[in-house]
Amino acid sequence: MPMSIGFSEQADTGVDRSPAQAQLLQRLQPVLERVAALADQPRLLIAVDGPCGSGKTTLAALVSQALACPCVHMDDFHVPHARKTAQRLAQPGGNSDRERLMTEVLLPWREDGTAFYRPYDCQQDALAEVVALPPSRHLVLEGSYSHHPELAALTDLQVFIRVSREEQLRRLSQRCGARLQQFVDRWIPLEDRYFAAFSLPRREALVIENHSVQGV
Repeated sequence: MPMSIGFSEQADTGVDRSPAQAQLLQRLQPVLERVAALADQPRLLIAVDGPCGSGKTTLAALVSQALACPCVHMDDFHVPHARKTAQRLAQPGGNSDRERLMTEVLLPWREDGTAFYRPYDCQQDALAEVVALPPSRHLVLEGSYSHHPELAALTDLQVFIRVSREEQLRRLSQRCGARLQQFVDRWIPLEDRYFAAFSLPRREALVIENHSVQGV
C-alpha cells in the first residue's frame, strides 16, 4: 500500500492562519522530507495529483514557495478542441496534452534546468504567449493527470492528495457554485476513470489525506 500521511495538530507557524491553511502547511512537511531524501538527484520533478477540490493547487504552491522553484500546471496543457477526437478522449487522461508538456517543458528542463512553453488559453482555444521557465533544480508539476504513466517515467516524486467525496463536493460547491453539476456529470467521472485505469495512487506515491480542515 502507498504511504499515507494524515495530521490532526495545527502547524506552529508563529502567525494566525485559518484551519485550512494550517492543515495544508502540515501536509507540506512530509513532501519536503521526501525531497530532502532525494538530495543527490541532479534534477527533481515533483508531480502533485489527486481529485479536483483535493487541494492540489494550494499544496503545490506551498512546495514551490518552500523550494523556490517554478510550478507548471496541467491546466496549461489541455488538448485543443481540434485534437479532441473520440479516439483521443476515450483514453484515460486523454484531454491533457502530455506530448506537448514533455516536448516543451519536461525534456528541456531535464536537460538544462529551464524551458519555454505556451500555456493553453481555454477561453480562446489557443496557445498564449511564451512563458520562460526560470532555471531551477526542482520543478513542481501540478494538476489532474500529472501521474499518467507517460509522465511518471520522468517524475522523481509523486504526491497524491486524497479527499472524501463529501468534502470534495462541499469545496467545489463553494468554489464553483452553479457549475458544480458540470463537475459531477463530467470532470469527476473522467478523473475517477483515470485513477482506476492506472491504479492511482501508485505504491511509490506519497499519499496525503486532506479530507477536511478539522484534521484526520
